[in-house]
Formats: sequence, structure tokens, C-alpha cells
Amino acid sequence: MKKMIQMAMMTAAMFMVVTTVAQAQGGGRGGNRVLAVLKDSLKVSDAIVAKADSIQKAGQAEMAPLMEAARGGDADARSKMAAARQKQTADIKALLTDEQKAAFDKIMAAMPQGRRGGPPPVL
Repeated sequence: MKKMIQMAMMTAAMFMVVTTVAQAQGGGRGGNRVLAVLKDSLKVSDAIVAKADSIQKAGQAEMAPLMEAARGGDADARSKMAAARQKQTADIKALLTDEQKAAFDKIMAAMPQGRRGGPPPVL
């Protein structure tokens, strides 16, 4: 009986992850997916979602000039953008519990990344 309950719980959890990933993909690019994961999968409070949104907006403002520089062929701008994305992800994960961090990493790793399915960018 205990095995059946465990199996049912695992099936329900996997269904929720797959459903959330599908919903998040429809939500747009990076930032919208992250917020969707926080709201829908991790069920964080509205206060944490608001803080994460602020972190994302600050990151976008920081990365906008770097994107322009990268389009101009500045290779250094690309590495600065990667560092800014890593910092943004770390700042958002700092808002989460250890359990939520593990779930967040698992969900984000399961999402298709990039336009061509290449390696996942750091969010």
C-alpha cells in the first residue's frame, strides 16, 4: 500500500512539473519563464515573486547596453552578460529555501533553452 501511495505521489509530482514547464514555455522568454516557475511550480509568496521581478528588471537594465555592445561584436560584452545572468539567478535563488532551490534547478534544467536547442543559458 505504501508503495502505491509513493508511486501515485511521484506520478502527480511529475505531471505538475511537465504541466508547469509547458505553461512556462508559453509565457515568453527567460524572465517570464522564471516568474512562472516561481508562481506555479514553487508556489512562492507574492512578495518573493515581486522581489524576483525587481531583480529581473534590474538585470534587464544592466544587460541592455551589454547586448548592444555584443551585437557590435564586443566579445567582452558577452562574458559580462553571462556574469550578469549568473548574478541575477543567484539573487533570485537567494530568495528561496534549499528545497525550492533544488526544485527550481530541476525545472529550469528540464526546459528547452535557446532558439536552436543549444546549451542552456545561465538565467
